[in-house]
Amino acid sequence: MEYSVILHIKNMVCYRCVLVVEQELKKLGILEAKVQLGKVALMHSLSEQTHKGFEERLQSLGFELLVEKQEIVIESIKQLILDIVQKDSRLATKLSYLISENLAIDYSYASKMFSERESITIEKFYIYQRIERVKEYISYGEMTLLEIANKMYYNDLSHLSKQFKSVMGVSPSQYKKEQNYNRNYIDKIIT
Repeated sequence: MEYSVILHIKNMVCYRCVLVVEQELKKLGILEAKVQLGKVALMHSLSEQTHKGFEERLQSLGFELLVEKQEIVIESIKQLILDIVQKDSRLATKLSYLISENLAIDYSYASKMFSERESITIEKFYIYQRIERVKEYISYGEMTLLEIANKMYYNDLSHLSKQFKSVMGVSPSQYKKEQNYNRNYIDKIIT
């Protein structure tokens, strides 16, 4: 299939978000679409009325259609980072190179734009997402901190502990001991 139209959607952060967007498209009678985190590929442009209806449905569900190029780049960066973190992927290369290659954009430009718009660096956003994933694993109570550190590709437990404490203000063991697992919504993780 040849997809000619790409719609970029803000706040798609998980597989359930993809399912929800797919359901909304089906309700509108749009069956030939490829939905991924942060975007929908369509074979044809939507009519103005259908586009408006889709946009309204998305907004009622907490999503937002993006039009501005900078917003699309920022959302694409977030989606790439979320994908890496949620899949517990190891970075085989530097994050800057990965972003440049995947988005075909100059990293220094993307980094500056991201920092200005989000009031956080790309690297800090990545760290905060990783720590949120660590908090998720801790809350399950199924793995030791060392197992979590290994699963999340930290160099060692002390690296995880140092990064966790810098973000959370307490060590991972203290966080685990308190059992007050205050997790954040993935799409709301900013300083």
